[in-house]
Amino acid sequence: MDFDISLMRDVLKSTFGFDDFRDLQKPIVQSVMNKRDTLAILKTSGGKSLTYQMPAVYRGGTTLVISPLISLMKDQVDALVGKGVAAAYVNSSLALEDVQQRYSTLSKGGYAMFYVSPERFQDQAFLQALARSPLNMIAIDEAHCASQWGHDFRPAYSRLGEYLDNLEVHLRRPVQRVALTATANSRVQHDIVTMLKLRTPDVHIQDFDRENLTYAVIMAKKSDRSVEILQTLEEHQGDCSIIYCVTVKEVERLYERLKAAGVDVNRYHGRLETEEKNQIQEEFINGNIKCLIATSAFGMGVDKADVRLVIHAQMPGSLEAWYQEAGRAGRDGKPAKAILFYHDADKNIHRFFIGQASPESYRVEPIKEAIGRILQYGPNSLDSRQIAMNITGQLNVLNSALPEMGVRVMEITRNDVLATITLLKNQGEIEERDGLYAVGNWQESAEYVWVDEVKRHNWLKYNAMCSWCETNLCRRWQILRYFDERKPHYHCGNCDNCQREALSAMQVNTVEKAVRPSTLIALANALNVMSDKHHKQWEHIVLGTLPVSELTEAETQISGRFAWHALGDLRRWVKNLIDNEVIDDQRKLTAKGLEWVEGRLEIPIGQKPQRQDTPATPVLPMQVIDNRVKVIRRWRKSVAYQEEVPEINLLNEAQIQKIAHLETLNLDALKGAGFLQTWVDQHAKTILTAIEKQERTTEYEL
Repeated sequence: MDFDISLMRDVLKSTFGFDDFRDLQKPIVQSVMNKRDTLAILKTSGGKSLTYQMPAVYRGGTTLVISPLISLMKDQVDALVGKGVAAAYVNSSLALEDVQQRYSTLSKGGYAMFYVSPERFQDQAFLQALARSPLNMIAIDEAHCASQWGHDFRPAYSRLGEYLDNLEVHLRRPVQRVALTATANSRVQHDIVTMLKLRTPDVHIQDFDRENLTYAVIMAKKSDRSVEILQTLEEHQGDCSIIYCVTVKEVERLYERLKAAGVDVNRYHGRLETEEKNQIQEEFINGNIKCLIATSAFGMGVDKADVRLVIHAQMPGSLEAWYQEAGRAGRDGKPAKAILFYHDADKNIHRFFIGQASPESYRVEPIKEAIGRILQYGPNSLDSRQIAMNITGQLNVLNSALPEMGVRVMEITRNDVLATITLLKNQGEIEERDGLYAVGNWQESAEYVWVDEVKRHNWLKYNAMCSWCETNLCRRWQILRYFDERKPHYHCGNCDNCQREALSAMQVNTVEKAVRPSTLIALANALNVMSDKHHKQWEHIVLGTLPVSELTEAETQISGRFAWHALGDLRRWVKNLIDNEVIDDQRKLTAKGLEWVEGRLEIPIGQKPQRQDTPATPVLPMQVIDNRVKVIRRWRKSVAYQEEVPEINLLNEAQIQKIAHLETLNLDALKGAGFLQTWVDQHAKTILTAIEKQERTTEYEL
């Protein structure tokens, strides 16, 4: 018989301050209270934590919460303690005496919830204390970390199923397992269930749509996007903002640039001291910092509801990473924006990262053997350049002496060694501390064939991200489709592409939808790789419809690169490339095309001719129009905030331009411009008053 969750309302109200669960929380809580293993996928701001915290408080005993980040543990424990819930965490930031004291309290059943990282399962003192506690549930937060296909893979997460099985053997009883995440497509979902060994779990998947978020991708003119970011921040003065960068170097550079421009800003990344990071995070959550520049190290589990703007100063490596970070805006359900500044230079960073994270499998074995010899007598440094030279020399000697052995590797590079070190660290086989490495959970006979598959999958994620940035289709629809929500194509009206279409349809400063040069360059390079392929094959490769197991290494790197583009568009662009002699009839780059893709020659491909019937000058002075646009946008932002609706629901950009261009401003003029009577009745008076007030106090040069 199912548990009646209405019985929990009194405790829910007294402890957490809520009158009832959200509709999408109820079935998850139902599964948890029925003591079922559960997988819950709720979008950011969906209230994942409450679905296990409330059952833990209500039924007593101890719930172990496994969390990937120190900051996430601290925030959640502080919040629970503030509500009167007995909760604690243990991590590397604590002194040994504090850890021992908390273990003692845990063993006596003194905590309703106890937070640890998965690596803590290698601590025997922790396991002994846990075994003596009244443990009745294990909640695994950010469960996508268990999957090689997820965007934040943690090897210790992938071993949790084994750890928990061993724990149950020691306890001589099963313990309920609940896994939660905000981002997981079907493949990651399968991995979570398998790696965490969930037993016939109840699976709850929430709609991935964040209707209150406006999505936009802006093509940056230069790799330095400081000026554009400053302009965006000026348009959102007073708003709480997060700016994400891919590298620590870019975080520091942008931080210095914005600070010099007078912006009240701080930064957060993994190279800062723990105490400083904790202080910055606390100040941001408390509202003392309005703008924070950070790497992906910041944000997972941070409970900050009023972030109105998330900017990506560089393209993330996958749509999963982008969705997770963009989803930190508007967690209070009020209108917010997620803006990505995109430049071709971003691609080089991720190409490097993919190679760094995924070395070729056949190169791993000789490098691992060399590292094993260096570390066999204890901690030591690892000189990647020297290791590469030594192995290459040994292999060349071996290949010369015994050619019949068919030694495959003729040269090992420094990057190969660095990639293998990263792999072994991620697998837990070696550990690093203060620049020295030591043997960890070393696996003598491990095979690394799976590394090639991970690398291919990383290329697919990278290509999907690039394609999403460059598409002219609805961005929201593409995100939902990427996460396996198969909906017919539609226009959300709340992304830059849909707003651009609306602008064109209403014939206000008509914007022709021309293909971007960067897209054509990417297509020309892709076609050059596949110049020997039949036309049907290259189409399938760039659309990502062929299994990666059937592709070469070069083809894998472009598979799915144009998944979000219409086949008709691709064929038309190929014809344009041929007509402009960028590629030949076999789709191979010509000498002229090579100059073009390298930026040494300009060819006006894909650009629409200027409309001959466009008036040379507007009827109203541009200064008047520009000022009206600013006033209308401020009005829209204020009203959207008051009415708790997305800004696009009030006016889209095309409609803003239409009002700004009106020679006469009154109710009849608005109705004549196509605005519905209901809209005019509700909003016309306030918007006209705002414009008139501004124009009465402004002098224009006519």
